[in-house]
Amino acid sequence: MKNIKLLSLIAFSLFCFGCKKEEKTTYKYFEFSYDNTFETCFSLKFKPNDSIYIREHWNGKTIWDSTTSPKEKTNYVIIINQKQRKELDALISKIQLRKCDSIYYENYVDGRTYSIFIDKDSIKKLIKVHSHNNVPHELDSLAAWLYQFKSKAKLIETNKKLFFLTAKYVLPPPPPLSIKKQ
Repeated sequence: MKNIKLLSLIAFSLFCFGCKKEEKTTYKYFEFSYDNTFETCFSLKFKPNDSIYIREHWNGKTIWDSTTSPKEKTNYVIIINQKQRKELDALISKIQLRKCDSIYYENYVDGRTYSIFIDKDSIKKLIKVHSHNNVPHELDSLAAWLYQFKSKAKLIETNKKLFFLTAKYVLPPPPPLSIKKQ
């Protein structure tokens, strides 16, 4: 009888220690807007353990084909898998908000710009990046990952109304090229 109790106790202990603990994220809310002069402009947002919501503000591809995704002025949802969520959480957790400036700016016209809003570690911070120099590697790595993730993800159109804090920095698309007849 003592052996059965002992074996039961050992089995229960192994079961408890063998269970994976749910990794807790360090942020409450995340938002990102990206603008590339001639290619795309989008915003995305999410909370931990939630789907990712995207607003495609404009897309350079629609000049040639307005029927393919992502369509301009359209909202989408992306289902993120566990592996992607882990990668994203790890990238966000590396950002030390106290050490980040609110703006990283270089005076150039074309190129990419992005804004990040994070509610993390009791700090809410909006960071605007329009620079190739002096930007923390963690911010650029996160921006690159999000850009690649969005470009490869399956976008599911949604009618959900979305508001983005970071979208106030979104620029309009470039004007269409004028074709002159000769």
